[in-house]
Amino acid sequence: MKKIALFVITTILLMSCDTKSNGHIVPSNATGYTIRSSANIDLVKNAANALVNNDTTTYKNCYISNVIIRDNNDSANLTQNIAAVQPMFNKGIIWKLDKIPMIWETVVINPDEGGVTSYVISFRKYTLAKGGKSINVRFLVVDDIRDGKIIAEWLRYDKSSINELMK
Repeated sequence: MKKIALFVITTILLMSCDTKSNGHIVPSNATGYTIRSSANIDLVKNAANALVNNDTTTYKNCYISNVIIRDNNDSANLTQNIAAVQPMFNKGIIWKLDKIPMIWETVVINPDEGGVTSYVISFRKYTLAKGGKSINVRFLVVDDIRDGKIIAEWLRYDKSSINELMK
């Protein structure tokens, strides 16, 4: 009797997890699944590191050419975004990406009408320094990924301390 009960429970569990995607088993009614390590996560980390190192070539290669970057409530294209960051480098502000303590990718099983196949969500901590003064800024970033490129990005952070450092 115990073997029959175990067989029934195992069958039910297997039937409720019948969708395989990229080697991961997910429930059949799921719209996606989350992973902590992937090429898309590496892409986002590469973009973050390129930005703080003022490596605009590598940074641009992480995005599609017509990406829209939503910096708090402002929207910019890739060229405008790089131009907005450049004055910080020109004023001698040094960026350091301290860590990305939380980063994960949500893979979309059935892409939406925009073709988004993944979302990479990250919490980042940067230190910005100028002269003897430094500040810590925490960012929440969501990147839409399609075909190995960032196609849209949303950033949320407090600009007030950055504005003070720019003076």
